[in-house]
Formats: sequence, C-alpha cells, structure tokens
Amino acid sequence: MSETRIDPTAMGLLFIGFITLVVGLFGIDQYNALGGSTADPMIASGVFAVALIGGLALALIAFYAYKANSNFGASLFGWIALSLLFVAAFGGAFTGLFSFTLDNSWFLWVVIAIFYLIFAIWAFLAGTPKMLLAILVITAMVFLFLGLALNPDMADSMKTMFLIMGIFGILDFLLATYLGLALTEECAKCGKFKIF
Repeated sequence: MSETRIDPTAMGLLFIGFITLVVGLFGIDQYNALGGSTADPMIASGVFAVALIGGLALALIAFYAYKANSNFGASLFGWIALSLLFVAAFGGAFTGLFSFTLDNSWFLWVVIAIFYLIFAIWAFLAGTPKMLLAILVITAMVFLFLGLALNPDMADSMKTMFLIMGIFGILDFLLATYLGLALTEECAKCGKFKIF
C-alpha cells in the first residue's frame, strides 16, 4: 500500500465508529425522552444527517475497497452504505423522491440486522480479525433493537429497546474506532494498537 493513501477498511471503520456513536446517543436520548425528559431535537436530526453523509462516504469507501480487490470490504461497506441511506430516507433526506415514514418500518430494520449477521458469518469464514466479527454482530444488534423499539406490538418495552440500542451503538463506536485506528499504517508502526 502506498504511504500517501489510507486503507479503505480503516477509513470505513472510523466512519462506522462516528456514525454508531451518534446512533447510540440517539437511542439513549429516546430512552430519556420516553422516561419523561425532553428529547433533544438536535440529536434526532443529527442521526439522519450523519446517516446521509455517512452513507454517501461509505459508498465511496466501498468503491475504493472494490478497486483494492477486496470483495468482502466492497460488499460490506456497500451494505452499510445502503442501510445508512435507508435511515436517511426515513429521516426525510429524499423527500419528493421517496415517501418513507418510520411507522410500520420495524421489519425493515430486523431484515437489515439479519444481513449484518450474514456478513458476520462471512467474516468468520474469511478469517477476519475477531474484533471485526464483534463489530458486525453488535451493529446487527443496533438495527435489531431499533426494529424492536419501533414494533407497535412491543410498545410497552420501547423504552428498554432504545436503551439497549444506545448501549450497543456506543459499544460499536468504541470497537470500530479502535479497530480502525489499529489498521492504520501509522498506528501499526508505532505498536500502540493490537488487532485481535
């Protein structure tokens, strides 16, 4: 790899870390709002803005992973980009083009979670670092608990589902950021981060 270019995998993981931090904060904010506090509108709108920008950035990263002959990286980052663009669409990013609402969308998030688990199986079979496997499973849990929180049949446990989603989002942020830094050439040379 050239010294002037960042590995698309490391860059993608750093983007995922940033995005899941915002998603985690959103889940915790929704938990607080359902507990009687006032929801912060900046966090809710921030999730959709970050999903749009992150989805576009990860689509570009998927393209560069494809150019680097990484089938897994291109497929994975392409899927993450698509799922983030779905989040942005539900936030109104494509108003006029598509008419999405969060009402009755819970099954979509569960399907997205299932595909993250499929990528986790692929990562396991490909022998990727165990931390990447953990990141994929935790990301699946973020989308699963988002779907469960929005399921009208589980309205009684919505508050708990948002809290669990928030905790998984923040944990995903920590792991994705750590692995993204561990994969960068500069950190690999200094020996400060180890890839598990």
